[in-house]
Amino acid sequence: MNWQHWKAFVWLRWRLLLNQWRRAGRLNAILMVLVVAVVSTVAIPLGGFCFYVGTQWFPQATPTQLLMLWDGLVVSFIFFWCIGLVAELQRTEVLSLAKFMHLPVDPRGAFLINYLSSLVTLTLILFLPALLGFTLALAIAKGPPLLVAFPLTAAFLLMVTGITYQFQGWLASLMSNPRRRRNIVMLMTVGIVVLAQLPNLMTRFLPHRALIQNRQEQLQQMTDAMAELDRDLQSQKINLREYQERQREVTQTYVKESEKADTERTERLAGNLLLANRVVPVGWLPLGVMATVEGNFLPAILGGLGMTLLGGASLWRAYRTTLRMYQGQFTSEQKQVKATPARSPVASSTRPTLLGLETHLPGLSEPAAVISLAGFRSILRAPEGKMMLITPVVIGVLYGLSISRWPDTMPTSVRPLIGCGAIMITLFGMMQIMANQFGFDRDGFRVFVLCAAKRRDILLGKNLAFAPLALGITTLMIVALQFFLPMKFSHLLAMVPQWASMFLIFCLLMNMISIYAPMAIAAGSLKPAKPRMLPILLQTLVVFVFLPLSQLPTLLPLGIETLLEWQGHTARVPVYLLLGILQFGLIALLYRYALGWQGRLLEEREQQILETVTGRAN
Repeated sequence: MNWQHWKAFVWLRWRLLLNQWRRAGRLNAILMVLVVAVVSTVAIPLGGFCFYVGTQWFPQATPTQLLMLWDGLVVSFIFFWCIGLVAELQRTEVLSLAKFMHLPVDPRGAFLINYLSSLVTLTLILFLPALLGFTLALAIAKGPPLLVAFPLTAAFLLMVTGITYQFQGWLASLMSNPRRRRNIVMLMTVGIVVLAQLPNLMTRFLPHRALIQNRQEQLQQMTDAMAELDRDLQSQKINLREYQERQREVTQTYVKESEKADTERTERLAGNLLLANRVVPVGWLPLGVMATVEGNFLPAILGGLGMTLLGGASLWRAYRTTLRMYQGQFTSEQKQVKATPARSPVASSTRPTLLGLETHLPGLSEPAAVISLAGFRSILRAPEGKMMLITPVVIGVLYGLSISRWPDTMPTSVRPLIGCGAIMITLFGMMQIMANQFGFDRDGFRVFVLCAAKRRDILLGKNLAFAPLALGITTLMIVALQFFLPMKFSHLLAMVPQWASMFLIFCLLMNMISIYAPMAIAAGSLKPAKPRMLPILLQTLVVFVFLPLSQLPTLLPLGIETLLEWQGHTARVPVYLLLGILQFGLIALLYRYALGWQGRLLEEREQQILETVTGRAN
């Protein structure tokens, strides 16, 4: 590639980054500089700490222990890399190749710049110094031949980043068809969430109970032997000296059997890890390190070549896919949809629609009913809505699997807290959209600005659009909880006003953050189009501080009942249910009056919100 073209691409990438920071505002630029400084300050000492720990521990470490250490590093890196991949399922090219197709330049330069830009992530910045620190310490502790770990690490990073970059390009080509876009986004989100929870599922379903049962049987045998010795001593069948000798023999036998079982388990685990490292490409780095320590260089050479070939082939394939996508080969190959005969307007008008906008909801004004029904249907149709719905469902399934192992002897007064935790999981799953309700309207927010509806009706309709989904998911989770850890009937009934109280407080908090910290959202995703640091910090503060604090008062009825039962005053009175209903009435009254005040705030700030969500804010 021409050197002048390469410098031009690098300069253009740098100018785009500076312009992006400048458009986001001075405060955002200051905060980004602080974040970069903090990450750099943490990454460098982390590499030094890993180097120090390695020099102290590696001289005594066995090859199997080194294999386990590097497996842990590799698995941790893959886990956090996948989390970063969730944030951007579809790759967005910083330097779009479509802008250079008509110029006499090699598009490989722009592609390479885009690939190198994708490497600047928090995961790689934090893990790379740690990997280099451990690798240098290994070479010092085990000898110069272990310097082979440096090219192995580079080949591993090339393979992981190349494959994920190819995967993102392939996903972008598939998403060029809008009909497949929603399903792909939803399936990818589910897949990555399940992959992140795979260790939990393996721990839940792997046959590890046999080992625990064997250990319990050994402990029971030792306890029975000790009890028999106590009886023999009390009946004077043996003297004190014989009692101490036999007690020592029983203890030594138990210790030897335990050590034997631990050794067998460690050997079996090491064998399984070795097999997995030979089969899975990401395990070739730990396998090469272990084999080099043992004096065998062949696995390191073959593993490095294999990972380099996989990474290089993936990047070449990603480059070809990107070119084909910008040349329109994917869109031109799409089949034409056959025209369907038009339906008679009379027949379509007489057919009833499910939850149409003309449906009347009792107790609501017409604007609030229309906004709630339109918002509900929009959530069910939009890909970001499906992603929002899938997340609490998947977490709820894992939540149910985890509580299924809890003991049945758990006090009944504690079990409603688990139900409250299920409600919080549902609210957390919906928070990403509810905390930015107007951002997902995008240009459609003009409808609310121009319409004559009261602003409190707009907020009420927005909140009610999420109510059926939140109630449905929470009901499923409470039913699962009741199956595994049954609650008292009065506590089960109290979950209804408990959910209503928590949901109303949650809505008030989400309305405030939506009014004061809106963000423009890219179409078909959950990613901000022009991220600003201040709204992100405000939403983070709400998640970790204000949301938990605002929900704590809703637990007051349960705390009062628990305190009275502990003092023995209310054995048969359903205090939690009665106080929960009273609390819901008070919170509903607070919600009614606070909604009018929030409506006036929305009216004052609707112009600023419109500029932000439509992408016109500077």
